[in-house]
Amino acid sequence: MSLLITVPVHSQNSESTMGASGYPLPRFMTLVNDKTNMRTGPGLEYPIDWIYLKEDYPLKVVAEYGNWRKVEDVDGSTGWILRSLLSLKRYGVIQNGTQNLYKSADNRRQIVVAAEQDVLGTINQCAENWCEMEVGGFTGWINTENIWGALSQENFD
Repeated sequence: MSLLITVPVHSQNSESTMGASGYPLPRFMTLVNDKTNMRTGPGLEYPIDWIYLKEDYPLKVVAEYGNWRKVEDVDGSTGWILRSLLSLKRYGVIQNGTQNLYKSADNRRQIVVAAEQDVLGTINQCAENWCEMEVGGFTGWINTENIWGALSQENFD
């Protein structure tokens, strides 16, 4: 039996390819449960390499094989997680120290809230390197370079 895995093509402008699921690669998904096993390969017969203990934690999907998704976490660790343990809901983790969330992507003079490193928030929409996030009951805009959970140039609402 051969193992055929869809591998994303990385480029400077973050172009993506389509996975067998019909969704682009790479893309972000989040953990459904507060305890999830990441395995060394795409199957239950592969050993558990890592256990995530955080529901809604964002992971970058970089490849697909059947019902399995090869993921990468914020620290660069990679492994395989069953598709049913991942959600299309969008969450992000604040990176690069404390970051300001602004009233809008165009109005960066009005700070809504300052979010600390590693804080988890909901991503509502993204456009042109900026994402609207909800963190601790506050909603504001943040550049994609300062969150783990969205790709640069990603657009969605």
